[in-house]
Amino acid sequence: MKTTMMGSYPKIPAGPGPSVRTAIQRFEKGQLSAQQLYNTYQLVVKRVVDLAADANLDRTTDGQTRWYDLFDPVVRDLDNVHSAGLLRLFDNNFYFRHPVITGRLQYQGGTLAAWSQEAVSSSRIPVTVVLPGLFTFLALAEDQNYHSADTLLSDLIDVMHLTVRHLESTGIAEVQWDEPALARYGGRWPQDTVHDAYRALLGPAGTTALDQSLALYWGPSSSWVDVLTDLPFSRLSFDAISDPAILSRLSADALPTEVGLGLLDARSVRMEDPEALAAVLRPILAAQGPDRVWVHPSCGLEFLPPDRAALKVRLLQDLKALING
Repeated sequence: MKTTMMGSYPKIPAGPGPSVRTAIQRFEKGQLSAQQLYNTYQLVVKRVVDLAADANLDRTTDGQTRWYDLFDPVVRDLDNVHSAGLLRLFDNNFYFRHPVITGRLQYQGGTLAAWSQEAVSSSRIPVTVVLPGLFTFLALAEDQNYHSADTLLSDLIDVMHLTVRHLESTGIAEVQWDEPALARYGGRWPQDTVHDAYRALLGPAGTTALDQSLALYWGPSSSWVDVLTDLPFSRLSFDAISDPAILSRLSADALPTEVGLGLLDARSVRMEDPEALAAVLRPILAAQGPDRVWVHPSCGLEFLPPDRAALKVRLLQDLKALING
Protein backbone atom coordinates (compact mmCIF):
# COMPACT_ATOMS: atom_id res chain seq x y z
CA MET A 1 0.00 0.00 0.00
CA LYS A 2 1.19 3.52 -0.83
CA THR A 3 0.12 6.91 0.48
CA THR A 4 -0.09 10.40 -0.99
CA MET A 5 -1.49 13.90 -0.52
CA MET A 6 -4.32 14.96 -2.80
CA GLY A 7 -3.83 18.69 -3.29
CA SER A 8 -4.23 21.73 -1.08
CA TYR A 9 -3.12 22.11 2.53
CA PRO A 10 -3.98 24.83 5.10
CA LYS A 11 -2.02 28.03 4.57
CA ILE A 12 -1.89 28.79 8.29
CA PRO A 13 0.27 26.80 10.73
CA ALA A 14 -0.98 24.45 13.43
CA GLY A 15 1.44 26.10 15.87
CA PRO A 16 4.17 28.73 15.73
CA GLY A 17 5.48 29.45 12.28
CA PRO A 18 4.88 31.53 9.16
CA SER A 19 1.35 31.93 7.80
CA VAL A 20 0.77 32.56 4.10
CA ARG A 21 -2.57 34.17 4.81
CA THR A 22 -1.08 36.64 7.30
CA ALA A 23 1.90 37.33 5.05
CA ILE A 24 -0.34 38.21 2.09
CA GLN A 25 -2.42 40.55 4.24
CA ARG A 26 0.70 42.30 5.54
CA PHE A 27 2.15 42.52 2.03
CA GLU A 28 -1.02 44.16 0.71
CA LYS A 29 -0.83 46.72 3.54
CA GLY A 30 2.79 47.54 2.67
CA GLN A 31 4.10 45.94 5.87
CA LEU A 32 6.03 43.18 4.10
CA SER A 33 8.40 43.33 1.14
CA ALA A 34 8.11 41.15 -1.98
CA GLN A 35 11.22 39.27 -0.85
CA GLN A 36 9.75 38.63 2.60
CA LEU A 37 6.51 37.34 1.07
CA TYR A 38 8.48 35.07 -1.25
CA ASN A 39 10.50 33.76 1.71
CA THR A 40 7.25 32.99 3.54
CA TYR A 41 6.00 30.94 0.59
CA GLN A 42 9.24 28.94 0.57
CA LEU A 43 9.10 28.26 4.31
CA VAL A 44 5.49 27.09 4.17
CA VAL A 45 6.11 24.83 1.16
CA LYS A 46 9.03 23.32 3.07
CA ARG A 47 6.77 22.77 6.08
CA VAL A 48 4.22 20.88 3.97
CA VAL A 49 6.68 18.64 2.12
CA ASP A 50 8.61 17.91 5.33
CA LEU A 51 5.39 16.82 7.04
CA ALA A 52 4.68 14.46 4.14
CA ALA A 53 8.20 13.03 4.18
CA ASP A 54 8.20 12.62 7.97
CA ALA A 55 4.88 10.76 7.66
CA ASN A 56 6.50 8.36 5.18
CA LEU A 57 4.19 9.32 2.32
CA ASP A 58 5.21 8.04 -1.09
CA ARG A 59 4.29 11.31 -2.85
CA THR A 60 3.16 14.78 -1.92
CA THR A 61 2.00 18.04 -3.39
CA ASP A 62 3.47 21.35 -2.25
CA GLY A 63 0.13 22.03 -0.54
CA GLN A 64 -0.73 24.48 -3.35
CA THR A 65 0.71 27.09 -1.02
CA ARG A 66 1.06 29.85 -3.62
CA TRP A 67 -2.25 29.07 -5.30
CA TYR A 68 -5.40 31.06 -4.70
CA ASP A 69 -7.38 28.06 -5.96
CA LEU A 70 -7.16 25.11 -8.36
CA PHE A 71 -7.40 27.34 -11.45
CA ASP A 72 -4.92 30.03 -10.38
CA PRO A 73 -1.63 28.73 -11.89
CA VAL A 74 -3.31 27.66 -15.12
CA VAL A 75 -4.89 31.09 -15.56
CA ARG A 76 -1.49 32.71 -14.95
CA ASP A 77 0.06 30.58 -17.71
CA LEU A 78 -2.63 31.18 -20.36
CA ASP A 79 -3.41 34.22 -22.46
CA ASN A 80 -7.01 35.40 -22.96
CA VAL A 81 -8.28 34.04 -19.66
CA HIS A 82 -8.37 35.82 -16.32
CA SER A 83 -9.64 35.22 -12.80
CA ALA A 84 -12.89 37.02 -12.00
CA GLY A 85 -15.31 37.17 -9.07
CA LEU A 86 -15.52 34.68 -6.25
CA LEU A 87 -17.99 31.81 -6.55
CA ARG A 88 -18.77 29.04 -4.10
CA LEU A 89 -16.92 25.82 -4.90
CA PHE A 90 -19.71 23.24 -5.17
CA ASP A 91 -21.22 22.70 -1.69
CA ASN A 92 -18.14 23.74 0.29
CA ASN A 93 -17.77 26.79 2.49
CA PHE A 94 -14.92 27.70 0.17
CA TYR A 95 -14.67 30.06 -2.78
CA PHE A 96 -12.69 30.23 -6.00
CA ARG A 97 -11.98 32.92 -8.59
CA HIS A 98 -13.79 31.62 -11.63
CA PRO A 99 -11.88 31.77 -14.94
CA VAL A 100 -13.29 34.03 -17.66
CA ILE A 101 -12.27 33.25 -21.24
CA THR A 102 -12.12 36.38 -23.41
CA GLY A 103 -10.24 35.11 -26.48
CA ARG A 104 -8.62 32.03 -27.94
CA LEU A 105 -6.55 30.17 -25.35
CA GLN A 106 -2.79 30.47 -25.79
CA TYR A 107 -0.15 28.83 -23.63
CA GLN A 108 2.66 31.06 -22.38
CA GLY A 109 3.88 29.05 -19.38
CA GLY A 110 6.41 29.79 -16.73
CA THR A 111 4.59 30.31 -13.43
CA LEU A 112 3.51 26.75 -12.61
CA ALA A 113 6.79 25.29 -13.83
CA ALA A 114 8.77 27.65 -11.58
CA TRP A 115 6.60 26.86 -8.56
CA SER A 116 6.90 23.13 -9.28
CA GLN A 117 10.67 23.25 -9.60
CA GLU A 118 10.94 25.02 -6.24
CA ALA A 119 8.73 22.38 -4.60
CA VAL A 120 10.92 19.59 -5.99
CA SER A 121 14.06 21.27 -4.66
CA SER A 122 12.50 21.44 -1.17
CA SER A 123 11.08 17.90 -1.03
CA ARG A 124 12.65 14.63 0.07
CA ILE A 125 9.94 12.60 -1.68
CA PRO A 126 8.49 12.74 -5.23
CA VAL A 127 6.19 15.67 -5.96
CA THR A 128 2.76 15.70 -7.63
CA VAL A 129 1.27 18.74 -9.34
CA VAL A 130 -2.52 18.97 -9.39
CA LEU A 131 -4.28 20.53 -12.39
CA PRO A 132 -7.97 21.20 -13.04
CA GLY A 133 -9.41 18.44 -15.17
CA LEU A 134 -10.76 19.28 -18.61
CA PHE A 135 -14.41 19.04 -17.64
CA THR A 136 -14.06 20.73 -14.27
CA PHE A 137 -12.47 23.65 -16.13
CA LEU A 138 -15.34 23.68 -18.64
CA ALA A 139 -17.96 23.46 -15.89
CA LEU A 140 -16.61 26.33 -13.79
CA ALA A 141 -15.19 28.71 -16.41
CA GLU A 142 -17.19 31.49 -18.08
CA ASP A 143 -16.84 31.40 -21.87
CA GLN A 144 -17.14 34.84 -23.45
CA ASN A 145 -15.39 33.90 -26.68
CA TYR A 146 -15.85 30.43 -28.14
CA HIS A 147 -19.59 29.84 -27.83
CA SER A 148 -18.81 26.30 -28.97
CA ALA A 149 -18.13 23.63 -26.37
CA ASP A 150 -16.34 21.41 -28.90
CA THR A 151 -13.97 24.14 -30.08
CA LEU A 152 -13.21 25.27 -26.54
CA LEU A 153 -12.54 21.68 -25.46
CA SER A 154 -10.17 21.16 -28.39
CA ASP A 155 -8.13 24.26 -27.54
CA LEU A 156 -8.18 23.40 -23.84
CA ILE A 157 -6.70 19.98 -24.62
CA ASP A 158 -3.91 21.67 -26.58
CA VAL A 159 -2.93 24.13 -23.86
CA MET A 160 -3.14 21.52 -21.10
CA HIS A 161 -0.93 19.21 -23.14
CA LEU A 162 1.62 22.02 -23.45
CA THR A 163 1.38 22.56 -19.69
CA VAL A 164 2.33 18.95 -19.06
CA ARG A 165 5.20 19.13 -21.55
CA HIS A 166 6.56 22.19 -19.74
CA LEU A 167 6.34 20.41 -16.38
CA GLU A 168 8.45 17.49 -17.61
CA SER A 169 11.65 19.45 -17.05
CA THR A 170 10.83 20.47 -13.46
CA GLY A 171 11.59 17.15 -11.76
CA ILE A 172 8.04 16.40 -10.63
CA ALA A 173 6.87 12.79 -10.72
CA GLU A 174 3.17 13.12 -11.47
CA VAL A 175 0.38 15.30 -12.82
CA GLN A 176 -2.99 14.71 -11.16
CA TRP A 177 -6.09 15.84 -13.05
CA ASP A 178 -8.84 16.83 -10.61
CA GLU A 179 -12.36 16.12 -11.87
CA PRO A 180 -14.92 16.85 -9.16
CA ALA A 181 -17.29 18.05 -11.90
CA LEU A 182 -17.39 14.60 -13.48
CA ALA A 183 -18.42 13.13 -10.14
CA ARG A 184 -20.91 15.91 -9.38
CA TYR A 185 -22.37 16.44 -12.87
CA GLY A 186 -21.79 13.00 -14.34
CA GLY A 187 -24.62 13.18 -16.84
CA ARG A 188 -23.67 16.53 -18.35
CA TRP A 189 -21.17 15.09 -20.84
CA PRO A 190 -21.48 11.93 -22.93
CA GLN A 191 -19.08 9.26 -21.75
CA ASP A 192 -17.57 8.97 -25.24
CA THR A 193 -16.78 12.69 -25.19
CA VAL A 194 -14.95 12.38 -21.87
CA HIS A 195 -13.08 9.28 -23.00
CA ASP A 196 -11.99 10.76 -26.31
CA ALA A 197 -10.93 14.07 -24.74
CA TYR A 198 -8.61 12.37 -22.29
CA ARG A 199 -7.36 10.03 -24.99
CA ALA A 200 -6.32 13.11 -26.96
CA LEU A 201 -4.80 14.82 -23.92
CA LEU A 202 -2.78 11.85 -22.70
CA GLY A 203 -1.70 10.48 -26.05
CA PRO A 204 -0.36 6.93 -26.30
CA ALA A 205 1.18 5.31 -23.22
CA GLY A 206 4.76 6.41 -22.82
CA THR A 207 4.21 9.81 -24.46
CA THR A 208 5.55 11.49 -21.33
CA ALA A 209 7.81 10.30 -18.55
CA LEU A 210 5.42 11.80 -16.01
CA ASP A 211 2.74 9.70 -14.35
CA GLN A 212 -0.70 11.14 -15.05
CA SER A 213 -3.55 10.28 -12.71
CA LEU A 214 -7.18 11.35 -12.45
CA ALA A 215 -9.07 12.09 -9.23
CA LEU A 216 -12.85 11.95 -8.91
CA TYR A 217 -14.34 13.36 -5.72
CA TRP A 218 -17.38 15.05 -4.14
CA GLY A 219 -19.83 12.77 -5.87
CA PRO A 220 -20.51 9.29 -7.25
CA SER A 221 -17.75 8.01 -9.49
CA SER A 222 -18.53 4.32 -10.05
CA SER A 223 -20.09 5.00 -13.46
CA TRP A 224 -16.76 6.35 -14.75
CA VAL A 225 -14.68 3.28 -13.94
CA ASP A 226 -15.28 1.44 -17.21
CA VAL A 227 -14.98 4.64 -19.24
CA LEU A 228 -11.55 5.59 -17.91
CA THR A 229 -9.73 2.35 -17.21
CA ASP A 230 -8.51 1.73 -20.77
CA LEU A 231 -6.82 5.15 -20.88
CA PRO A 232 -3.10 5.38 -19.98
CA PHE A 233 -3.64 6.87 -16.52
CA SER A 234 -1.12 5.75 -13.92
CA ARG A 235 -3.86 5.82 -11.27
CA LEU A 236 -7.56 6.48 -10.88
CA SER A 237 -8.44 7.97 -7.49
CA PHE A 238 -11.91 7.73 -5.97
CA ASP A 239 -13.60 9.51 -3.06
CA ALA A 240 -14.94 6.69 -0.91
CA ILE A 241 -16.52 9.20 1.49
CA SER A 242 -18.88 10.59 -1.16
CA ASP A 243 -19.26 7.27 -2.98
CA PRO A 244 -18.97 4.27 -0.61
CA ALA A 245 -20.27 2.02 -3.41
CA ILE A 246 -16.86 2.23 -5.06
CA LEU A 247 -15.46 0.02 -2.29
CA SER A 248 -17.53 -2.98 -3.39
CA ARG A 249 -16.50 -2.50 -7.01
CA LEU A 250 -12.80 -2.33 -6.15
CA SER A 251 -13.09 -5.35 -3.86
CA ALA A 252 -14.54 -7.43 -6.69
CA ASP A 253 -12.76 -6.37 -9.89
CA ALA A 254 -9.07 -5.73 -10.51
CA LEU A 255 -8.57 -2.59 -12.60
CA PRO A 256 -5.83 -2.38 -15.24
CA THR A 257 -4.54 0.82 -13.63
CA GLU A 258 -3.44 1.55 -10.08
CA VAL A 259 -6.17 2.65 -7.68
CA GLY A 260 -6.36 5.59 -5.28
CA LEU A 261 -8.79 5.51 -2.37
CA GLY A 262 -9.92 8.62 -0.52
CA LEU A 263 -10.66 6.94 2.81
CA LEU A 264 -9.88 9.92 5.05
CA ASP A 265 -12.62 12.54 5.10
CA ALA A 266 -10.87 15.78 4.18
CA ARG A 267 -13.96 17.85 5.03
CA SER A 268 -14.51 16.50 8.55
CA VAL A 269 -12.48 17.03 11.72
CA ARG A 270 -13.48 13.55 12.89
CA MET A 271 -10.45 11.26 13.02
CA GLU A 272 -10.78 7.81 11.48
CA ASP A 273 -9.77 4.60 13.26
CA PRO A 274 -6.78 2.92 11.53
CA GLU A 275 -8.05 -0.55 12.39
CA ALA A 276 -11.43 0.17 10.80
CA LEU A 277 -9.74 1.58 7.69
CA ALA A 278 -7.51 -1.49 7.47
CA ALA A 279 -10.57 -3.74 7.54
CA VAL A 280 -12.04 -1.81 4.60
CA LEU A 281 -8.75 -1.91 2.72
CA ARG A 282 -7.82 -5.57 2.98
CA PRO A 283 -10.31 -6.98 0.42
CA ILE A 284 -9.35 -4.18 -1.99
CA LEU A 285 -5.66 -4.91 -1.55
CA ALA A 286 -6.39 -8.58 -2.23
CA ALA A 287 -8.32 -7.77 -5.42
CA GLN A 288 -6.07 -5.02 -6.82
CA GLY A 289 -2.68 -6.15 -5.52
CA PRO A 290 -1.00 -4.60 -2.47
CA ASP A 291 1.49 -2.55 -4.51
CA ARG A 292 -1.21 -1.08 -6.76
CA VAL A 293 -3.34 0.69 -4.13
CA TRP A 294 -2.78 4.24 -2.90
CA VAL A 295 -4.60 5.69 0.12
CA HIS A 296 -5.12 9.43 0.56
CA PRO A 297 -7.61 12.00 1.87
CA SER A 298 -10.86 12.32 -0.05
CA CYS A 299 -9.71 15.69 -1.47
CA GLY A 300 -7.31 18.48 -0.51
CA LEU A 301 -6.92 19.16 3.21
CA GLU A 302 -7.29 22.96 3.09
CA PHE A 303 -10.89 22.67 4.32
CA LEU A 304 -9.67 21.52 7.76
CA PRO A 305 -8.09 23.38 10.68
CA PRO A 306 -4.31 23.02 10.36
CA ASP A 307 -3.92 20.79 13.42
CA ARG A 308 -6.54 18.36 12.08
CA ALA A 309 -4.97 18.38 8.62
CA ALA A 310 -1.63 17.40 10.14
CA LEU A 311 -3.29 14.62 12.12
CA LYS A 312 -4.88 13.26 8.94
CA VAL A 313 -1.46 13.12 7.27
CA ARG A 314 0.02 11.30 10.26
CA LEU A 315 -2.97 8.93 10.23
CA LEU A 316 -1.85 7.86 6.75
CA GLN A 317 1.50 6.94 8.31
CA ASP A 318 -0.21 4.85 11.00
CA LEU A 319 -2.41 3.10 8.46
CA LYS A 320 0.53 2.35 6.18
CA ALA A 321 2.49 0.87 9.06
CA LEU A 322 -0.51 -1.23 10.10
CA ILE A 323 -1.06 -2.61 6.59
CA ASN A 324 2.55 -3.01 5.45
CA GLY A 325 3.99 -4.04 8.82
